[in-house]
Amino acid sequence: MLPLAALSLTVRREDPTPPLTAPGAACLFEMETADGHEANFRVEASTPASAEEAVQLYGTARQGASMRREGGLEGIGDEAEAYTRQSQPGFKYAEHMAQARENNLVVQVWLAVGGDEFVPTKLLAQATVKALRRTLALVPTA
Repeated sequence: MLPLAALSLTVRREDPTPPLTAPGAACLFEMETADGHEANFRVEASTPASAEEAVQLYGTARQGASMRREGGLEGIGDEAEAYTRQSQPGFKYAEHMAQARENNLVVQVWLAVGGDEFVPTKLLAQATVKALRRTLALVPTA
């Protein structure tokens, strides 16, 4: 179980729109916290035709991230790293993204939760990294 159970998130809508950058699958869960704030969770798995194309896609995703780099994630795929951001668009909004590449598979997990206080980065990181590991384990690679 994800450590987010304590946040009491309710799914309002699911959007299975696939990744725009490469063949693959994705799902965005638009949610709401118990106190009515916005929360989002997206898992995306892209499978370019080759490991070389996956390296390029992974690099592009890294360059496009408008978040602060937290650092590399050891022991996950061929390469993996995490990003975080906190903003205040009328409420406190905390985001965490973890991404990894293994062979020709690129997985990206993004979680964002709003509230009266910032959700601790550690809590968001636990959830995204756990989902990243599980997704990598489930998706076959070339």
